[in-house]
Amino acid sequence: MLALAALLRFWALGRPGTLVFDELYYVRDAVTQLANGFPTSWPDDDPSMATPFTDDASFAVHPPLGKWIIALGLLVFGDGSWGWRAGVALTGVVTVGLTMLLGWRISRSTVVALLAGLFLAVDGVHVVLTRVGLLDGILAAFVVLGALFMWRDHERVVDRTRLTASGIAVQWSRPWLFAAAIAFGCAASVKWSGLYPLAAFLLLTAARDLLVRVVAAREAARTLGVTADLALHRHASTARALGRWTRQAFATGVIALPTAAAVYVASWAGWILTTGGWGRADGPWPSALWQYHVGMFEWHSTLSAPHPYQAHPLSWPLGLRPTAMYHEVLDGGLTATISPLPNILITWGGVAALILLTIWGFRALMRPRELVRRSPVLGAGAFAAAFVVTGYLSGWLPWVLTLSRSAVFQFYAVVLTPFSAVALALVIGVICRRRGGRDEVAGRRIAVGIFVAAAVIVSVLFFPVWSAMPVPEWFWRWHLWLPGWV
Repeated sequence: MLALAALLRFWALGRPGTLVFDELYYVRDAVTQLANGFPTSWPDDDPSMATPFTDDASFAVHPPLGKWIIALGLLVFGDGSWGWRAGVALTGVVTVGLTMLLGWRISRSTVVALLAGLFLAVDGVHVVLTRVGLLDGILAAFVVLGALFMWRDHERVVDRTRLTASGIAVQWSRPWLFAAAIAFGCAASVKWSGLYPLAAFLLLTAARDLLVRVVAAREAARTLGVTADLALHRHASTARALGRWTRQAFATGVIALPTAAAVYVASWAGWILTTGGWGRADGPWPSALWQYHVGMFEWHSTLSAPHPYQAHPLSWPLGLRPTAMYHEVLDGGLTATISPLPNILITWGGVAALILLTIWGFRALMRPRELVRRSPVLGAGAFAAAFVVTGYLSGWLPWVLTLSRSAVFQFYAVVLTPFSAVALALVIGVICRRRGGRDEVAGRRIAVGIFVAAAVIVSVLFFPVWSAMPVPEWFWRWHLWLPGWV
């Protein structure tokens, strides 16, 4: 799967040889950041970058880490379109590997892991956003890494939390939580929206810790063998569990939040250790950095410039308004296009899978012990369903609820694609593992095989319009299946 992911992301990566879409901002910031430690301005908007940059500080509206990764590609492969896209393409391949590992940790199924990797490897939105020098594909990599570490923390906590009174003490030793905080701190250092999944997974962790402790306390009271005073013992045990949970939630926050904040501040080292960056001379660096962030927040909160490819977040799950990033009419009736048109079998199938996981998660609320018990279907209990859905919603729901900014775009949804791929793989795993007659099981597996093959074929057919391959005009038009895809 990694070889396939690499092929789809690195093949003809230098095409086209000029900046496309928002590469105009991020690649130029990366070039100047590499040269100075902070972004400086360019005299014009020439996508060929033929005119040298100036020494005047530029007001960059996103944190530096994503642009350092773009700069790493430039450092290794030199100036040019291959160089400024290589770092992002590499993070795309890494994201596929992390998604496979997350799918395996959740399900302990090699088939599920391979399917999750395959679905992400050929997902049109993820392919395109890891073939251009934008920040969102990098953001997705750190979000998945943080989610993987959070899952490992869940496994460790559950392993140490046996349903006995001795297993519900406050746990301060949480190395995987610490690692997750570093990963999510890196995500926020690419784009501020990386804070959303950190907050969502911390809330989910707190909810899990509460349920685990309440269930553990009640089980401990029941094993005492008390009859007449059972209700009293349960009440007292539950009260103690709530007290421990409060202390555990505090400990979790103490471990995660300062760590993520420290990583975020460290990502600004180039700006901090130099004197020429935007606003750097406005007093000591902590106050200057704060004022810089006030300006960034004002810019983001008031951005409302109209754009032909604005897409309301409610349309993102179905990919109804993809962001066309490049289109050029060539000689001989040919065109070259870069547009993250979704593979609807994967995108829409992922949405259906997430709905099923949500239903399973709500059913689990009626059986709290399922949150800490292994399941023959999901492999790690119903908490797996809540975990995957939380990962997806953390990248989508905050944008749905954002009312102060209208200029939002479909390509932000690339952070949803790994969780959608895992969800689809888990549901297919359930379909394949359900019991039944030999003919019934064989029929389900044949249907799954046809679906997977069809998804791959669709991606093969769409790859030319994901990668600026010169194609006839009619071929490009044939791919415009929905009105919003124009």
